[in-house]
Amino acid sequence: MSAPDPAEWAEIAPHPGDHDLPADRHELHRSRLLTAIAQEPRTQRRARLSLRPALAAAALVLVAAGIGAGIAVRSGDGPPAALPSPELSGPAARPASPGPAAKTRGYGTVRQLTDTADLVVRGEVTSVADGRAVYRVAEVLYHAPDAPVSAEITVAAESVGRAGQPTVLYLGLSDPAAHVYAPLGGDFGIFDVAGETVTSRSPAMSVTGLRTEDATGMGRAFDTSLAELRQLAHERG
Repeated sequence: MSAPDPAEWAEIAPHPGDHDLPADRHELHRSRLLTAIAQEPRTQRRARLSLRPALAAAALVLVAAGIGAGIAVRSGDGPPAALPSPELSGPAARPASPGPAAKTRGYGTVRQLTDTADLVVRGEVTSVADGRAVYRVAEVLYHAPDAPVSAEITVAAESVGRAGQPTVLYLGLSDPAAHVYAPLGGDFGIFDVAGETVTSRSPAMSVTGLRTEDATGMGRAFDTSLAELRQLAHERG
């Protein structure tokens, strides 16, 4: 915006000559008035221009303060604060579904089997159907207080033995509501009986000792007596 010409303002501004002023003072006042009017736009423009550096400096201060705050957060003792991700800010995630069943547990001694079993019985299979065996109990070596036992029990395993084959089974209660048992560790909990001698069903899945493990017995069937099995059951109480 260009400054107005004092000559143009001379026609608009009233001449101070009509007032009672000393000689030559009216021209001085008139000149100052016209000069002030001409300089007012320049002054306002300078004020606006002078504000720009101040505003820019203030913006730089705010930016520097933000950066300093971020550095302060990261340089503290605790870990840097992180913004929540969209996945974590929503409803809590459902727990993962259970994985595959655990592998068959191996047992090293007959004592371990005895201390884990809910029921230890001597008897024989009478029939097998739908993956379950009906087992006739001839002797109860041990049973937990909450383990139901009767003349016949149901065992959830087809490999307990052929019908009429005497065995000793170390069992866990797999289905309390249905009173169904399962051998501990698969073949680890199955022993075949011949007279007074008991032999582990599987050489590959067999204990190696009665009370302590024997590394030399790895991969071989374990033999002991019915009397020893009864004694261990009695020790557990």
